Amino acid sequence: NAEGAEPIKAHIAELDAINTREELLSRCANEHDDLLFSVYISADEKDADNNIVCVSQSGLSLGNRDYYLSDDPQNVTIRESMKEHMKNLFVLTGYPEDVAASKVQRIWAIETELATPYYSKEKLRDPDANYHKVSVDSLTGICGGFNWKNYLAEYRFDKTSEVNLGQPEPVAAACGILMTASLDDLKSLYEWRIISGGSSIVSDDFSDENFEFSRKIFGVQQKTPRWKRAESLVDGLMSDAVGQMFVEKYFPKAAKDEMLELIRNLQKALSLRIDRQEWMSPETKKTAQEKLAAYKVKVGYPDKWDDLSGLVINPELSLYDNLRAASEFYWNLNYSKKYNKPVDKEQWEMSPQTVNAYYNPTTNEICFPAGFLQPPLFNLEADAAANYGAIGVVIGHEMTHGFDDQGRMYNKDGNIADWWTDADAEAFNATCARMSEYFDSLWVIPGQLHANGKLCLGENIADHGGLNVAYDAFQMWQKDHGRLLEDNGFTPEQRFFLSYANVWAGTASEEIMRYLTMMDVHSIDRLRINGALAQCDYWYDAFGIQPTDSLYVKPEDRVRIW
Repeated sequence: NAEGAEPIKAHIAELDAINTREELLSRCANEHDDLLFSVYISADEKDADNNIVCVSQSGLSLGNRDYYLSDDPQNVTIRESMKEHMKNLFVLTGYPEDVAASKVQRIWAIETELATPYYSKEKLRDPDANYHKVSVDSLTGICGGFNWKNYLAEYRFDKTSEVNLGQPEPVAAACGILMTASLDDLKSLYEWRIISGGSSIVSDDFSDENFEFSRKIFGVQQKTPRWKRAESLVDGLMSDAVGQMFVEKYFPKAAKDEMLELIRNLQKALSLRIDRQEWMSPETKKTAQEKLAAYKVKVGYPDKWDDLSGLVINPELSLYDNLRAASEFYWNLNYSKKYNKPVDKEQWEMSPQTVNAYYNPTTNEICFPAGFLQPPLFNLEADAAANYGAIGVVIGHEMTHGFDDQGRMYNKDGNIADWWTDADAEAFNATCARMSEYFDSLWVIPGQLHANGKLCLGENIADHGGLNVAYDAFQMWQKDHGRLLEDNGFTPEQRFFLSYANVWAGTASEEIMRYLTMMDVHSIDRLRINGALAQCDYWYDAFGIQPTDSLYVKPEDRVRIW
């Protein structure tokens, strides 16, 4: 608070020395702060053992093109709130109100121009549509003469001959803007990136403004306390150091052993379900089984930790400047591990204390960090019904991602490849269309907003598969260990589904549900329960669901994929 906006002002003042467009772009590359696209290193999706430099669309402050182009009243309200928020942050940084308003107007014009060719959230889910390996010379041609050779050299990617151009049209449009917009407008855009990136780590008047914006857009009712924000900051800044302490205290070896047994059982159950699919040919089943058998499993924490000894925190510097230095440290660390090097398949995408899990198609791996393996998701003291209904479904969910509408497009080696027969692909896509249509029919906000079945298709398939696979694995467990007794009047099968529902039970504001429906590939929590269970035959059997019950779906109308 004592420093106020001074750290941000000092950063912006560094732009005063820039007198040409070339100097501005050079600084963007040197600071790894792309204004209207994103440059990074990732696995080559058609040569997954090796990394490649990627160039992708970026640069919209609101993330979704519809917020800029749609005349829907809710979207209009959000974009007007965003412009007001941007102006307020400029004013807090020290700009007169009229200057701030003028800057926002010009920035918004640039972002709106970029939004027109921007890929939709749905299109971004198509791996083939977002993969275009091109030479650097070709990239320059596609982008109207933008000097990519120089830009990548300034990025320290000087040995790059090919890149994966994820979304050609929006990247080309971004380059056009960078080559034609006035230097003053580009500087204003750069200033906004600096202000928005630093507003959460300077004085309370900035965090108060951020909260007010969140209240309007997301319906947030309470500002996050400073201690929680500080805790989150340390967790993000020193994730491996915090992770080592976390697993030592909260993740005993017994938990890892139990998880590995659960995973083996789920893998066996999914294998049996693949074999039972009547719509799938023996040829495609064989390849699917090979992919499932090749899954790499990561549980708890990595075997190798990042060396953070070079990360220096200087108490003489502001928090803002320390975080700038930390960002550069982590960029260099990432660069040293990835640039012109093969993919390190032992690397984790999440810290051990993260409460999440993932499937990575390019490494064909499933990962369950220790932070996720805590109650209510996983409990060494709970019975099998509870654990299979919670973490078991999550394991099945992540496994199923390898065979959802996106994951099925990658082979066991992590490469985009077509390993399906035409008939099998046609049958699968037809069933997926039914799943998408079903979720399209569900209300997020009754009478106002439906779910987006196409955007959430992969996650809905994974929930559907996760439930069925975990239930089968649970029944296999009961066959081997003996049937569990009733507990509090609930059968073990009912407790399985109650445990699943407990994972996603919660409330959310109308504003956040609207936002998530626009932005998130997951269905809202309520639909992850009611929408998924209504398509699960086992749930009907467990609770004796009847045609008169509100969630009932006729057997012939239920979608069955995995």
